[in-house]
Amino acid sequence: MKYIDLFSGIGSFHYSFRKVGWDCILASDICGPACDTYKTNYSVTPVGDIVDIDETKVPAMDIVCAGFPCQPFSQAGKRLGFQDATRGTMFWQVMKFVRYHKPSILILENVRGLLNHENGDTLKTIIGEIEDEGYKVSYKLLKCSDYGIPQMRYRLFIVGSTIYDPCELLNFDRFHKTVTLSEFFGRSFERDTAYTIRCGGRRSGLGNKHNWDTYMVDGSEYNLTIEDALRLQGFPSDFRLSGSTAQQWKLLGNTIPTIFTEMLCQNIKRVVDKN
Repeated sequence: MKYIDLFSGIGSFHYSFRKVGWDCILASDICGPACDTYKTNYSVTPVGDIVDIDETKVPAMDIVCAGFPCQPFSQAGKRLGFQDATRGTMFWQVMKFVRYHKPSILILENVRGLLNHENGDTLKTIIGEIEDEGYKVSYKLLKCSDYGIPQMRYRLFIVGSTIYDPCELLNFDRFHKTVTLSEFFGRSFERDTAYTIRCGGRRSGLGNKHNWDTYMVDGSEYNLTIEDALRLQGFPSDFRLSGSTAQQWKLLGNTIPTIFTEMLCQNIKRVVDKN
């Protein structure tokens, strides 16, 4: 299977897809530390801005992956959606590859705020555009803590396919698993599930309403480390992040947890092998 990794970040899709030998023929991102991290860990150098990529010059692919910018749809932002002239238009940049190459599978990832943005009209527009290209489409909201990673992190996945049943690709019942923080880290956490890993607000304190990284562990206050956050996003301890400490936290706050991309990978492989 050949795929392109758009808005690739630190490569959650690549991390999971390389385990089954799939071939990344193009990665794209505009964040310098993310591109450096991608190159360091996968020996693939992402090209720059997706706007500047000529889709007709890219070889054919089986899968298009795109965790397109979430800020225009997030509850934490201004929720400008498609009216965000820069980030809000990136879905259409993804679609230029879909229209030209007609890959058999399209995977989009975003925040759960996309579900109710503009009373659901934004999601309807996205699904309608994909369906107009001949795809069957399904979507699902996933939470890390339902699948063995004790983090309260939600992500929305939209899957389209011209060949396979997208509902089958998004059926993760067999992966359901509950693990507490204490079990995950081998230490006594007062909470069972971690807050969502975020880009900022580090060492915010137990009493801070914006706290996400301070916990009572073994009877004392404890701040999550970058290594802890790597594990809670599903990456191994030897995964190498580029940039300053602040930039590394931003990379981790923006990434897709690998548990989601691994489940998708396994479902795709299972369905493809069956057919």
